Amino acid sequence: MEVRFSCRCPNTDYLGFEASAEAIAASAKKAEELGFDAIFANDHIIVDGSPRSAPWTNCYDPLVALPYIAAKTSRIRLGVSVLIVPYRNPIATAKMLATIDRISGGRLIAGIGVGWNEAEFAALGVPFNERGARTDEYLRVWQACWAPDTVSFAGRFVRFADMYVSPKPLQHPHPPFWSGGASDAALRRAARFAAVWQPTPLPLADLVERKAALQKASEQIGRERPPETRMSFRVDFGKAGAKEVAGELLRYREAAGLDAFQINFHGNRDIAQLLDAMERFVAEVKPQVT
Repeated sequence: MEVRFSCRCPNTDYLGFEASAEAIAASAKKAEELGFDAIFANDHIIVDGSPRSAPWTNCYDPLVALPYIAAKTSRIRLGVSVLIVPYRNPIATAKMLATIDRISGGRLIAGIGVGWNEAEFAALGVPFNERGARTDEYLRVWQACWAPDTVSFAGRFVRFADMYVSPKPLQHPHPPFWSGGASDAALRRAARFAAVWQPTPLPLADLVERKAALQKASEQIGRERPPETRMSFRVDFGKAGAKEVAGELLRYREAAGLDAFQINFHGNRDIAQLLDAMERFVAEVKPQVT
């Protein structure tokens, strides 16, 4: 099976340089041209001054960036890696995601996660200790909103009855969920909701153990096949050459049975260097892995 690769756009400074609309568009068009199967935006709204938050202080809103990407491309799938589900009103979010799926011609991937920045939760007025419960319920709210009208829902945080919400997503029954996180709770969520489990970079032994746990979580709810795994993989050509990068990808592919990776290109000083790294990856790394 040919290995598939997705990547991230620079809607934040996470990839090594200042985010901009021009960089978002250029990377998305380049990713489509090179054959990446999807491109993702990151999500943060308001962050503190801690070192971990530094790359996220400048973040173009992903739910605004995705329609912009859709307008600049025609084939590549697009999503958020990951949308921090409890930050936003779930009914409004369901409406936005359905609209993006329609605008993009059914190309949306709904990446989902619970979030980690306690200060950000506090600023947004969302209880940090409820993030898991809210995420699980909000996903069910999305599914309710995307069902045929009239729609109803009764939960701990959200209630409505006999309401109308359109447009519905173009994809049926809805855009696929790609779920982040590697905790036991995150794996149970992935087993219940997700088409793809997309963890952040993990040591190989940890990834193998967590994949086994995902298999078990899927079996416990009667799911025949667990979600596909697409682990994020950092690539910095300033620190490792194409041969070394390909070797690491092959090591993960063979030991963990991975047929897809999300590539995060690091160490870039500007958009030109990012685009060069994308081209180099496809020309020099991809043939060694596929």
